[in-house]
Amino acid sequence: MELTINDKDYQFVYGYGFLKELNKRNKITAQGIAINAGIEAVATNLASGDIETLIDVLRIANSTETPRVSEKALAEYVEENGADELFDEVFDELKKSAFTSKKVTKILEQMEA
Repeated sequence: MELTINDKDYQFVYGYGFLKELNKRNKITAQGIAINAGIEAVATNLASGDIETLIDVLRIANSTETPRVSEKALAEYVEENGADELFDEVFDELKKSAFTSKKVTKILEQMEA
């Protein structure tokens, strides 16, 4: 995924590094067992329209790329362009990625049921 922000092109990759960072930020420990809940937390928050999660997801997806976009630039982009299409684009990318597609598709199906 690519966005042009302030006349600069930024790449957003939803690969292994992205998944690893999400899981690192969203671990749940239950009865001594660590459970990775990165995709679950992100998909649920994105589906509810949480802008902060949207910006965090974009920053994480861009963190393995050069140039890196700032949180401020992303917030300004959302303010100027709205977030509806961006939510859709991020979900499309999450559904396409080999690292996130299975869980995201399952979560979205459960939400629709």
